[in-house]
Amino acid sequence: MSRRGRSGPTISLFSFQDIITSVTAIVTVITLLLALDLVQRKQSQSSDSSSAMAVALIEHLERAEAELVRLRTVAESSDELGREAAVTSPAELRNEIAQRESTIVELERERKKLEQQRQKWLALKKEKLSEQFDLEPLKDEQRKTELAASELERQRAEEQAENRTVFTLPRGLQKEGWLAVIDSQQITVAPLGLAAKPTTFVATGLTLFGSSAVGNFEKWIVDQRLSSAYFLLLVRPDAAVAFDKAQEMLERKMVSHGFDLISADQKILHPDRGAAP
Repeated sequence: MSRRGRSGPTISLFSFQDIITSVTAIVTVITLLLALDLVQRKQSQSSDSSSAMAVALIEHLERAEAELVRLRTVAESSDELGREAAVTSPAELRNEIAQRESTIVELERERKKLEQQRQKWLALKKEKLSEQFDLEPLKDEQRKTELAASELERQRAEEQAENRTVFTLPRGLQKEGWLAVIDSQQITVAPLGLAAKPTTFVATGLTLFGSSAVGNFEKWIVDQRLSSAYFLLLVRPDAAVAFDKAQEMLERKMVSHGFDLISADQKILHPDRGAAP
């Protein structure tokens, strides 16, 4: 039997070998680059460590030199003190020590004196505070008295500014006295000689069915049982009609009374003290 020849395309491995070769070359280059970077970093770290060590050594050297200068200064001072002590005699040293001890004693004596003065000052301050505490009630009383005097002065000034006329009972009259100021629309009464708020009577209700000021005044006299009292009627210029009605009412009830004329703006009654001075 004869051998048959191979048929079909031929397989070539040259492309695969090229790829493998290229990849190997790339990996080799990357490895070299990484090795070079590691070497450079190692050198840089060594350089930084050397610089830091050099700076630390310089600082330590500067501190050592400063300490050396200080020790030299101390040594020179000690030498100077030693020379002075060598020059000074023992007698002079004893005198100087005695003078210093005397100065210390004098300063201690002065300190004690100042302490005694401080204690006296504190005791005096405490005594003053105690006296001030004891005087507080007196000061409060003085302030109250001053306020009362100020209030009286204010009232006196108001009275002078008011220019108010004050009426009193006729001499020898033993009855209870009342002052009645008659205006056209109202009647205001207050006790004579006593401090009391005035009482005012006005017309109430309708004109035909209500009560007049005189009617309310009459009712008040009955309620207060003042038939035996004395009334001084002070009549304003526009109150003639009201005065006639009031006088007629008092005569009908046989109430003692008198009258006088006052001006339209004359002040007679105080809003709080009434007819009292």
